[in-house]
Amino acid sequence: MSTPIEKLITNDEALARKIWLAGLGAYAKGSRELGQLSDRSRSWLTDLVEQGRAMETDTKTRWKDASSQTTQAVNDKMNEQMQRFTGMDPRQLDDLDAKLEKLAAMVDKLAEMKVAEAKPAAPTKAAAARPRKAAKPAVKPEPKAAPVKPAAAVKPAAVKPKAMAAKPDDTKVS
Repeated sequence: MSTPIEKLITNDEALARKIWLAGLGAYAKGSRELGQLSDRSRSWLTDLVEQGRAMETDTKTRWKDASSQTTQAVNDKMNEQMQRFTGMDPRQLDDLDAKLEKLAAMVDKLAEMKVAEAKPAAPTKAAAARPRKAAKPAVKPEPKAAPVKPAAAVKPAAVKPKAMAAKPDDTKVS
């Protein structure tokens, strides 16, 4: 016993098969009729193909021209905006960029020379035999905190102006 869904699937498959066969039949009929075309029809088709090739060449040429014109217009607009923004034309910016690259190379070379000069020579025997002084610590010790007075000894603070009121009061003990 088949369900309604199976019947729909079977009907859909049958319909798809009929569509497929109709397509094959149309192809076969067209192929047969194409073989029966007269010389006049074949020459007409050949003329259409030649005109299509000419049109394709012409269209490609027009497209290339339009593309190059559009590219040039965009480049001109970009250069105009860059000149408006920097006050320099693109050629000047390229020259400035080249100078900056040269300057960066010179700075790198000078830095390398400085490092080479700063490298200490190998210590001599006399310098190695001398005892060294202990280095001072880089961090200073923190000062000792002032003793905290008992809460009873703290006097009430006087009224402060508004500008001073925003600062925390160091004399209060929590």
